[in-house]
Amino acid sequence: MIERHHEHSLLRALGLTRKQLRLMLLTEGALLALVSSLIGVALGVLYGRLGAQTILPEQVQTELAIPAVRIALILGAALAAGLLASVLPARRAANTAPAQGLAAN
Repeated sequence: MIERHHEHSLLRALGLTRKQLRLMLLTEGALLALVSSLIGVALGVLYGRLGAQTILPEQVQTELAIPAVRIALILGAALAAGLLASVLPARRAANTAPAQGLAAN
């Protein structure tokens, strides 16, 4: 946490505006949530297919379908959670003065 605090203060001292810092942190949170949820969905589909193939090998070849709407809802919820989780840290980082953040231990 301290390293990130110094990093944000350094970016502000180098000329990043408060709005740009907030946008950067929100984008970072959204990308982190989206990539992790895509990996989770891909692994879930893979393990689900392997599990279904183990239990019902004759039905997997013809009847296995991926629920695209549910997956889209999961990805949307993960994206929203990532954005919501980034709001308070982005606000705190943007409101900290660069000199104060660099001087903090």
